[in-house]
Amino acid sequence: MDTYYKIKYFNKEKNEEIEMPLEKMVGILLNLEMGFNFHIEALKAQAIVLRTNLLKYSKPIEGGNFENIWDSHKDENIDKIIKAVVETQGLVVLFNDKLIDAKYHLACGGSTENSENVIDNQIIYLRRVLCEYCKESVYWKGEKSFSIEEIEDLLKVNFPKMNVEIESEISGFIENIERDNHGRVLSIKIGDESFSGVELMKLLDLNSTRFAIFPTGVKFVSRGKGHGMGLCQFGAEKMAQEGYSHIDILKYYYTGVEIKEYQLPCIKKPLYGKTIVIDPGHGGDDEGHKGNSSGLIEKDIVLKLSLKLKSKLEDLGVKVYLTREKDEKVLITERIEFANELEPDFFMSIHMDYFYNSNMKGCEMFYFKNDFNSKKLGSYILKNLDNRKIATRGIKEGNFYIFRGVSGSSLLIEIGYLSNPQEEILFLDENYLEDLAEGIVRGILEYFTINN
Repeated sequence: MDTYYKIKYFNKEKNEEIEMPLEKMVGILLNLEMGFNFHIEALKAQAIVLRTNLLKYSKPIEGGNFENIWDSHKDENIDKIIKAVVETQGLVVLFNDKLIDAKYHLACGGSTENSENVIDNQIIYLRRVLCEYCKESVYWKGEKSFSIEEIEDLLKVNFPKMNVEIESEISGFIENIERDNHGRVLSIKIGDESFSGVELMKLLDLNSTRFAIFPTGVKFVSRGKGHGMGLCQFGAEKMAQEGYSHIDILKYYYTGVEIKEYQLPCIKKPLYGKTIVIDPGHGGDDEGHKGNSSGLIEKDIVLKLSLKLKSKLEDLGVKVYLTREKDEKVLITERIEFANELEPDFFMSIHMDYFYNSNMKGCEMFYFKNDFNSKKLGSYILKNLDNRKIATRGIKEGNFYIFRGVSGSSLLIEIGYLSNPQEEILFLDENYLEDLAEGIVRGILEYFTINN
């Protein structure tokens, strides 16, 4: 059982935060999410799903008092939960070697759902698959009835007030209402039969043939339970009963994934599992800005800094990709496509600024509107640069083209002004570049340490 990697848990009842070993937390959640009545292979699949999500989104879990099943009295049922955890220890679900967002739900009701139909974001591994496996579950069909007044209150809508002059057809139920010039019903179709107004008045003992029809309630008949994305728990149960393994189950509900053992972050590699794309601006015949004093060229400085960042971040366990690793021209559309294929935790574009005949200087950050993660990351970086006495100009919202193309969190860093002779000279100093890179990296480390 892993004893180093801990999951933070905030106990709202005791108002305290504690840490618990990863695998123990998987067991506790597995007992809550499925329970011992499920088949062992279904439990194993769910254990891998829970472990994947705990590692991908390692923010503190909130709740009441969790029963630690490892410390409780052992019985056959608890042993079954522990067996599912122990026999899948370290296994996670990966897509392109990255932890997936392992969505799951109770019962899909016939087919799972494409992610973009639920969360407006197309995720390749969350594709619709047909599933009749949950047909025998209690959630295959559900009914819930509401009065008209309840619907108005819950949905904050208004229905027409009762008025015998209003036509009130209900397609498939009550249709083809014909009236005379005085509003009396001449004929009406109810279900698969047609009636005259007089016939209906007599059969239903109505006061007259001048009537309107208003619903007094609505019944919703649903199939399945939950958002429908990813693993169908009752489908997994039926697949397990039919002899499918936990690996078979996961690969059925998550398209194109791999199930592998995951190397956990450690003291020496605290950012293991994170992915960052660094984009050194310009390149080739696109030189960017040029310094007035020493003739430094933007494309060269940002590449040199980016290579330093790559080395330092990889030492911390980050998987780092550069949009260019040499002096070459890379179209902005190619940079965007490259980043979107990798789906990194962050895309960071490195540039320099220039303002003619000005003494402006300092490092400045830009984030796209509503991208609060990038704004927060930029703030941590600026703080660490300030601690190293590197001039900064704050963080601002930007509307750059590359922001609008990259699908994930993006940060653009202007590392200084080539139009300022004093600042230009700093970029000739290897120690200054080293300090600048270290400040950026420390900010990234602090962001993930605090927010994960």
